[in-house]
Amino acid sequence: MFLTFILRALVYRKQRLILAFAALAVAATLATVLFDIYGTVERRIRGEFRSYGANITAMPGTGNTVPESIAASAEKLGAEASPFLITSVRIGGISVPVAGFVPVKAENMTSYWHVQGSRAIQKNECLAGELVADKLHLKVGDSVPLQGGPCLLKGIVSTGGAEDQELLVLFDAAATLAGTQGEASMVQIRAAGEKVDAVRGALASQFPAADIRTVVSVAGTESNVVFKVRAVLLLLTLVILGITTLCVSSNFSEMVIERSKEIGILKALGAAERKIAGFLVSESAALALAATTAGYTLGVFAAAGIGRQIFGGAFQLRPDVWVFASVAAVMLVVAALATGIAASRIWGIQPAIILRGE
Repeated sequence: MFLTFILRALVYRKQRLILAFAALAVAATLATVLFDIYGTVERRIRGEFRSYGANITAMPGTGNTVPESIAASAEKLGAEASPFLITSVRIGGISVPVAGFVPVKAENMTSYWHVQGSRAIQKNECLAGELVADKLHLKVGDSVPLQGGPCLLKGIVSTGGAEDQELLVLFDAAATLAGTQGEASMVQIRAAGEKVDAVRGALASQFPAADIRTVVSVAGTESNVVFKVRAVLLLLTLVILGITTLCVSSNFSEMVIERSKEIGILKALGAAERKIAGFLVSESAALALAATTAGYTLGVFAAAGIGRQIFGGAFQLRPDVWVFASVAAVMLVVAALATGIAASRIWGIQPAIILRGE
């Protein structure tokens, strides 16, 4: 009887079933896109915020340096950290600031550097800020005289900050020039947005002589953006699902009215209202699963395209069984809720009136 009920709906109610399927498929597509973006938006936005640099800095509270070991302690807390040591040398009678750094550790937090040439330096190699390069008439490939031996200029850096006026060398080379060991002028730290306060507090407790502060403009903005984007995505998802529920409910309500004769005959033969309603719910569930498959396929492509436009990078499909399962579950709930509302009309159909043709 169930198959007969379904097949008759497909034969005689094609238009309404197609409309319901289309509504569910569109909702499944949008839900796939939103769930995919919702699940990865925090990682992607935090990745984008890396280009803004550190969200915690350790500066000297007293004196001119902080322990270099702050960087190692921050890394143990799950953060990224890069020590910097500032000193100075005289080149051609001109005093030039020298900044020592560890290229591997600084790379993620200095992605905003614009480098002409190569930013990867090794022993006896260096970078020059664009202002100091202009002052000393340096170009990539030149040999820069330094105490202890010259360095080969690998690149010219433009940041719009203090680096434009500095000569950048390896941290150990700067330590040798400054005559220090195990000390840094500052340590830049980048922690995950939700861990910023915990990391800062732990480091402040461990190194009370250092001034460890949060870069509010970076950390606060990052957390606010992630929260607001997620809230908007959640609200948009709920609005779309609400509209879909109304659309599907309207279609199935009309189908119940159009099939009132069939329903009246079934009730006259002794069929219970719950069983008839179960037929309708099962019919919409099958429709929801088919729509989920079609919508998820389209949604994966749409999510990849949107992700590329917003966050850049390659066009990358990200099939995810959990996203598919979530979309399927949501579509089944929407279909069941919409059909349940429509099926409530079944209890109002009187077989005697229907069989008299009224």
